[in-house]
Amino acid sequence: MKQVFFAIVLPAVLASAMVMAAEGASIPITGTEAPASLQTIAGTPTMLTVVLKDSGARDPNLKLLEIRQDRLILMNQKGDIIPYMMDSIESLEVQGGLVEKRHTQALDSQVLKAEHQRVVQRAWARAREIYGESDDNQGLKIQAATMLALSNDEDAHNYLRNLAESNDIETQLEAAGALYLVGDTVSEALLGQGLDSGNRNARVKAASLAGLCGYQNGVILLRSMFQDRAVQLSTPAARALARLGVRDIIPGLMKMIFELHADKGKAAIFGLTRLGDEKVVEELKFRLLEAEGVVRFRLVEVLFNLEDPVGIEELKDIFKNYPTLSPEVALLLARRGDYEATQYLRNRLSRREDPTEDNLTYRARNAQALLEGGDPSAMAVFQELLRDSNENVTELVFELMTELGQASLITLLQPSIENVDKEYAMNACKAVIALAMPEFRERLLSYREEFGV
Repeated sequence: MKQVFFAIVLPAVLASAMVMAAEGASIPITGTEAPASLQTIAGTPTMLTVVLKDSGARDPNLKLLEIRQDRLILMNQKGDIIPYMMDSIESLEVQGGLVEKRHTQALDSQVLKAEHQRVVQRAWARAREIYGESDDNQGLKIQAATMLALSNDEDAHNYLRNLAESNDIETQLEAAGALYLVGDTVSEALLGQGLDSGNRNARVKAASLAGLCGYQNGVILLRSMFQDRAVQLSTPAARALARLGVRDIIPGLMKMIFELHADKGKAAIFGLTRLGDEKVVEELKFRLLEAEGVVRFRLVEVLFNLEDPVGIEELKDIFKNYPTLSPEVALLLARRGDYEATQYLRNRLSRREDPTEDNLTYRARNAQALLEGGDPSAMAVFQELLRDSNENVTELVFELMTELGQASLITLLQPSIENVDKEYAMNACKAVIALAMPEFRERLLSYREEFGV
């Protein structure tokens, strides 16, 4: 699947990428008899109240998704992502006095409308049908089992657990990825075995999972992979180390962003965005003075992702003065509500273009950008494209709808669930369930960032 050249690295990431920052260790956790830590609470359904310093203001009914270098990423009952700087927090109160076990829950029935709930239930039923009909397609059966495990189907859950204990390390890691999506703990022994394996594919999968699962004991092996000349090893290692908050790789990422290989450039953009602070921003600006071509655009993208004014202004300049790049840059600026970019995208949607895959995928990303910017009229474009015969286009639409995270999109997916093509129907089911389950959606988005599926 083709990716946007100027892809935004979303600030909302998965619960399992839990990096224990030193700043977070000193935040008192109250309201529970047994000792609790940020690590034991992150990624669980535990309800928290954030108490702020100085003002004493209280923000209740939050779940802790992730521990970043300098902030906590929380989610309210509506599914909105809320970051809090660690140095602004006086304490965290555990509501009800109990730290819940880590598992995935659907949105409260009061949040999902009745018509949405019906589609979600049908998605699980369709996943069950596909699970029973896919003995000859292990990859599809794993996907269906993952959806069913989210609904507490024990048979499907055991299927994944058994695969994770098979004799083939690649199969083990694939099943471990599914268990990660479900919200289960992934075996650290398996991750260590994968990182130290002579099987390159296994090392790549293990590296990606290590970053997603917060496997700090894998840092030494990941550093070795990061230094490897093979792009297949260095890029997932770079991303994993960034997820783990390993800041001493920043100089290496600065070198990587100047390399011609596209995958290395994307990994460097991800890592520098993830680890970005004031020092990183200043160095990016310094390097921008002499950078040209694709490297310059990469540096601008990181600055834009970090919401630095220079990055925003540079992108606006590119949009106005480099027509060949305007289509991609407009997708980014429109998400920030830029008027000229929004009008540009609206005009593009109104045009009749050749139904090539490139044009259709851009049309889908155009619609997503407008919807994210608050233009609901673009929803009809998704309906149009879901009827297209190109499976790459329809797969992209499912992914973009998932990224948007708007529950209103659930009803649009109902016809797709019933498609006779099991792969197509499975992708639709996955999108529906992700839209109904914010915690699963967050894990799925990060999983796709790493594995591209």
